[in-house]
Amino acid sequence: MELQILHAIQGIHQEWLTEILRFFTTIGESGLVWIVIAIVLTCIPKTRKCGLTMIIAMAITYLVGNLFLKNVIARPRPCAVDTGVTLKIPFPSEYSFPSGHTSNGFAGAVTIFSYYRKAGILSLLMAAVIAFSRLYFFVHYPTDILGGMVLGTLDAVLAVYIVKRLEDRADAKTVSDNDKTGHR
Repeated sequence: MELQILHAIQGIHQEWLTEILRFFTTIGESGLVWIVIAIVLTCIPKTRKCGLTMIIAMAITYLVGNLFLKNVIARPRPCAVDTGVTLKIPFPSEYSFPSGHTSNGFAGAVTIFSYYRKAGILSLLMAAVIAFSRLYFFVHYPTDILGGMVLGTLDAVLAVYIVKRLEDRADAKTVSDNDKTGHR
């Protein structure tokens, strides 16, 4: 069933679309675009918390998705199973599940959405285009993409929670320290 979906997507290939999606799959490589966005956000005082939260979310995604799940599940890529499709991007070396492009994209985009709704919607759209590009280029199954979406979303939610808890602890410590010194 999943290969049928991928073959149907192969039927929409157009050179102009291939070039656009190649751009998106390239910027999604190793979470590159999301890392750059996180660094930029971290450098701006007003958006620093969002940037740091993105870094935490993507670190969790890397540890859980790339280092653990990919190697435990060890799912071959569709391009390794059905070699009749000519790849228009380099053959990926890692296993297929979950999609790292997608999990990084959703970890970054959901984090941005948690802090800034309008920018988050654009980020989610970019993450979705990057995810679709992986199907278009026949390097992921639909369930790899779905798994990446779920993993990235959960990791973003966890990172937001972690940052909130750290903030609450820091605030409580500040109040406690002020009480001890008599400052308010």
